[in-house]
Amino acid sequence: MKRIRMGALVAGVLCVLTAVPAGAVSAPGLAGLGAAVTADLVQGALDNAVLHPEDAEPVGFHGLETRVAEGNPTIRVLKRQLAGLGNTDINGQFAGQELSADMQVSQARDELAKAQQKLEQATTDEEKAAAEAAIKAAQSAFGAAQSAVEAVEDAKEAAQQQLDDQHASMEKQVENVTQSLTVAAQSVYLGLVTLEQGMQTLDRNLAALDRNIAAVEKQVEIGMASQLTLDNLRQSRASLVSQQETMEVQREQAQNQLAMLCGGDADSRMRITSAPGVSDAQLREMQYDEDLALALKNSYSVWVKQDAMRKASNDYEDNVTATVDYYEAAKLDLAAEKENVTSAFHKLYTDVQEKQRLLAEAQDAYAAEERNFQVDALQYESGMISKLDYLTAQDDLAAKQDAVATAKQDLFTAYNTYQWATRGYMASSAA
Repeated sequence: MKRIRMGALVAGVLCVLTAVPAGAVSAPGLAGLGAAVTADLVQGALDNAVLHPEDAEPVGFHGLETRVAEGNPTIRVLKRQLAGLGNTDINGQFAGQELSADMQVSQARDELAKAQQKLEQATTDEEKAAAEAAIKAAQSAFGAAQSAVEAVEDAKEAAQQQLDDQHASMEKQVENVTQSLTVAAQSVYLGLVTLEQGMQTLDRNLAALDRNIAAVEKQVEIGMASQLTLDNLRQSRASLVSQQETMEVQREQAQNQLAMLCGGDADSRMRITSAPGVSDAQLREMQYDEDLALALKNSYSVWVKQDAMRKASNDYEDNVTATVDYYEAAKLDLAAEKENVTSAFHKLYTDVQEKQRLLAEAQDAYAAEERNFQVDALQYESGMISKLDYLTAQDDLAAKQDAVATAKQDLFTAYNTYQWATRGYMASSAA
């Protein structure tokens, strides 16, 4: 008789559903923008949600990215703020100063022309001296007015450059937050896949336990088993039913969290439609060196360090900093971050290889169990084993099949994480 242990399964499923990547809910690097979504707010919404199973909206894994990018309220706010920066009119902000500076130049030019005319009309030495003094004063005023025009132009150019820098920085931040929240949604989706697989296993184990209880009840009647054994089995069944209810509540909460990440409200839910997978062709397309180059090129954390080095270089050239130490430190920081990303990326690559190996092992184990089951089936047909033994063999085969499904999902998760890294998002290195 098999002992059925589901506590570890439930704990593992809950761990998957709550292990949202770092930075996936709070928007990294956006202090002061007032648009970050905190885990507490999400959890509070879940706690107060009124869930309606019949209203759960179907959603596929590969449609999540579009749903999150278009519907998530955090991303929508950030995109509006980004659009506001893009619509900022620097020319309009400096129009008054430019007009004032141009008027000063015009007035100084008029005063100079008048002074020169007076010099031409002067007939005495005193008149000539006064005219020459007026010319010098007008020339000085004209030079000052021209300097004012140049100062306004310099200020306008600096403001435009600052705005461009802010826009580029926020554009990268919006991209990073979008990726982070999409990864969060995908993590919840994959957690739901694991949860539903676990619930199916739980149903099967309950059925097996019911068969065992029925057999032991007969044994108790004829004195071949004790009442304590039967009571223990019934207690185990009550525990499994309780775990089943817990997993159902957890599924509803996860479905609501998924809907909220896609822009839904506290009353909405999304249900998964299928378990995603990765093909052999996709795995063969992985090229470590080329993919690493993409990861370094697209990495948000590397971009942050590059931007800091650029600013330190500009500050040094503009004599804003007193020494090159700031620039050299920024260069070292960038090099260190590239090393961090390279190391993390290599781990992701080797993780995919390891998950492939584990899947192959699970498939081999399933194939061996399938051969054993064929023997059991023949023995059952021949009356050599009981129906209970035959059904137990079915359960053994289903358990190996579950292991294959789990290994496939683990491989897809590793592959999907690797692909996100090539696009620039790594949870461990996101700034």
